[in-house]
Amino acid sequence: MIERILHLHGALAYALIFALPALESSVFLGFIFPGEIAVILGGVLAFQGRITLGGAIAAAVLGAIIGDSVGYEVGKHYGTRLLDGPLRRFIKADHQERATAFLRRHGGKSIFIGRFTAALRALIPGMAGIAAIPYPTFLLWNALGGAIWGSGFTLLGYLAGNGYKRVQHTAGRASALLLGLVLTVVIITAVARRIARNQERLGAWWSKQLERPVLRWFRAPLEFLGHRFTPGEALGLGLTAGLVTIVVIGWGFGIVVKDVAQRQHLVHFDQPFLDFLIHHTEGGLTLAMKVITLFGDPIFIAAIAAIAVILLAGRRAWSAAFLLVAAPAGAYLLERLVRAIVHRHRPPVHALIHVTGSSFPSAHATMAAAFYGAIALLLARATGSWKLKVLIWTVTFTLVTMICFSRLYLRVHWLTDVVGGAALGALWTTVVVSGLGVWHRARAKTPSGSAEPRA
Repeated sequence: MIERILHLHGALAYALIFALPALESSVFLGFIFPGEIAVILGGVLAFQGRITLGGAIAAAVLGAIIGDSVGYEVGKHYGTRLLDGPLRRFIKADHQERATAFLRRHGGKSIFIGRFTAALRALIPGMAGIAAIPYPTFLLWNALGGAIWGSGFTLLGYLAGNGYKRVQHTAGRASALLLGLVLTVVIITAVARRIARNQERLGAWWSKQLERPVLRWFRAPLEFLGHRFTPGEALGLGLTAGLVTIVVIGWGFGIVVKDVAQRQHLVHFDQPFLDFLIHHTEGGLTLAMKVITLFGDPIFIAAIAAIAVILLAGRRAWSAAFLLVAAPAGAYLLERLVRAIVHRHRPPVHALIHVTGSSFPSAHATMAAAFYGAIALLLARATGSWKLKVLIWTVTFTLVTMICFSRLYLRVHWLTDVVGGAALGALWTTVVVSGLGVWHRARAKTPSGSAEPRA
């Protein structure tokens, strides 16, 4: 089927790129033929000159949005009838109620994340209709996810060119990995809530189990593991979550470093991406990128951090002030160290701004991810509104992404330079935040520990 698609051109190619994402959730075709395959192949066809890149993106985005809207209407009008009829033996009523209740609570972000997740992409639109999520809300998040998904996978196919098979395999694996991650988070959250609501009962049950003869030999290690998932402990759930995040981001950074050092996998995207940007340079956009890149300049970030620290010190918010100093400063030192070790040359093209030194990792990407991530964390903690938290992290992610893109557009870094830099900055900020969390919880356990105002 893939080989047949790659021989299409013109209107028939556009129709297929539109139809497969559209049918993914409207008739649940996504369980058999994932829509991202057709979208990636649309990018390959654009690379081969059979269709235009803009047309391929438009077809993919419209197919995703319209198809999900059809799935929503199917769920709204026929979903309950299907679940109570032919599918009743497979889906229990209480599971259906939990799913719809979850979507009502987290409708927007569930719809958005589901767009990038294997299996859930075909299910969530229909479940959103069953849950009676207002269509304007559904359409907003569906359009946002569809636009990013459709344009992103089309560009991946375009940049990969005839090497699309590697991208197709990676995209499918990433989608399945995200599904596993979502399910893991859901399971952990459900277990944590049940533990929190039945703390005394579970404590009594756990103590009883530890008294059993067969478990006495394992009592010490079991108690140690139990404390690692206790929310209030200094070395409990907070540190465990932080360490998991550090391992995941560190693993990603390690993959980038390995590929850069050995010129494998990810490095193959560097030259096509650079060539694409070189052929799409515009005067007005160049000026905008020169302005945006200043927000990631280490000197600019140092100046903003100094002002913020003075304001926080006036409020005696010492831990917040420490975070805004330690996050960018430590990230900068790590970036210098990795740069000295890897010593990668910059792209051999005429850069649009003057730069010196080696290329990997990008100092702007590293500092931006570390500093603006720290600011977002402080602001998100200061508000109880979930919508405001989402807005804060969305703005932060967009700003860091634009800073990273500006370095690529200005031809001073490879794609893997900014990916590695962003991962390094996020990794260091997570380390600092986890350490501060342990310190706060340890102080709270001591009688002399006094509360400190937080930003």
